[in-house]
Amino acid sequence: MLISLPFVFFALLLCAWFLFTRHVPWPIPPQHQAPASWRVQGAGLTLRSLGVSGFELSDGTTTVLLDPTPTRPDPVALITGRIDADPALGEKWCPKADLILVNHTHFDHALDVGAIAQRTGALVVGSQNTVNLARSRGVPAEKTRVVHSGDSFTVGDFTVDVRLAHHTDLLVPQPMSGTVATDAGPMWFWNYALDETLAYRLTAHGTSIWFHPTSTYAAGELGGLRARTLIVGVTGEKQTRAKVDGLLGESQATRVLPTHFDNFFQPLDRGLALMPGLDLDGARQLFLDANPKLEWGVLDYGQTVTLPPDSP
Repeated sequence: MLISLPFVFFALLLCAWFLFTRHVPWPIPPQHQAPASWRVQGAGLTLRSLGVSGFELSDGTTTVLLDPTPTRPDPVALITGRIDADPALGEKWCPKADLILVNHTHFDHALDVGAIAQRTGALVVGSQNTVNLARSRGVPAEKTRVVHSGDSFTVGDFTVDVRLAHHTDLLVPQPMSGTVATDAGPMWFWNYALDETLAYRLTAHGTSIWFHPTSTYAAGELGGLRARTLIVGVTGEKQTRAKVDGLLGESQATRVLPTHFDNFFQPLDRGLALMPGLDLDGARQLFLDANPKLEWGVLDYGQTVTLPPDSP
């Protein structure tokens, strides 16, 4: 008996709805909570979690947003229509910004970037597609900048170094690749297209951070640049000891914050939930096996910590 395509589509939609919208609260267990030393106010940079791979980083004067994406379409919205940012959510979660750095232009990293930049006047930095998406949402050309691996620039007291990373291959190499037009309107989720995936090292006031929200790694991709703190993706490819050794060896990081671990198909106001099937305990153990003295911390939505200046 042949199964009709509409039936298959409906079955897949139902499965996706159940798997990704069933809310399973995840109170952060003690072994994953940020160390007490991160919660002490003092010299350094403040870091606030925005969910998915999003963060707000500040030195008290300049505010940098990393992949800010508070708008979270559910699986049905993704499959059945075009999606765009919710400006009210952007204003609630990201009230100010001077600089927005984008890893790549898939919707879960870049959906809100244009609306936030247009409201705050922030400079949008990323790949050509990231800039095209921002321009399509009304961000002036002079408030955008295309960067490539090896670039370095300064905004306020922040110095930003750019290196090429690699998106996880999901069934096909470099999924949902393509070009975003500068006159694009609301788009289907696959039209938020991938061109380049970028990692950023940020330094200010003696504190250094690598923003590497993908779970991939190739030898030498950090360009030998060091940073005490590593923000690293744990969804997509499974972390392996070889990748962990490479990331820690090249960056010399001794403080790790996993990112892209939460179920981003659910609204932020429902609270933290893990991406289905993710083994965050296993990822933590890999990093601690590589360096037992490593500091590891998972941040809840809206949680702010202080990253102190690097030790000599």
